[in-house]
Amino acid sequence: MMNEEELKKQNQRGFTLIELLTTIGIIAILGGLSIQIFRGYKQRATYAVVEQTLKDARTAVEAGYADADNLPPVLPLTTLSVPGPPGIAGAARLLPGFSVPKSTKVRVAFDPDCTDLSCEQVFLQVRHCGGNEYASWIRFGDGTELTLSELAGRGCP
Repeated sequence: MMNEEELKKQNQRGFTLIELLTTIGIIAILGGLSIQIFRGYKQRATYAVVEQTLKDARTAVEAGYADADNLPPVLPLTTLSVPGPPGIAGAARLLPGFSVPKSTKVRVAFDPDCTDLSCEQVFLQVRHCGGNEYASWIRFGDGTELTLSELAGRGCP
């Protein structure tokens, strides 16, 4: 015959169903929260690439203006999507030393005949294929500049 202590040990061999379900529920909640936090980090990182690429492109445009004899006559709206230096001659002349980052699309246009506020002399737009926001920079013919940041959009069109 079993004594009372042996009966208690026999009845307490594992976890109850409630304990297991509670543990699984807590793990699921923590996993869901961590996925949302990771998505936020990813979005901020992709937009940081957009901002840095736009700054680099603006710097390249300034370098291109320094060599005014080498500027392209007209550069219609062009999309640069291959990583590395622009393969299009007009874009390479306007953006000397600029390199397109991986997973990024840069749209650029240049109109040297634009001389007043009513038209865009230089247009730059940078999108990251994994982001939900993009940025643009415009230089008007009179030298006025406009930066539009954190524009809502989806990835690379």
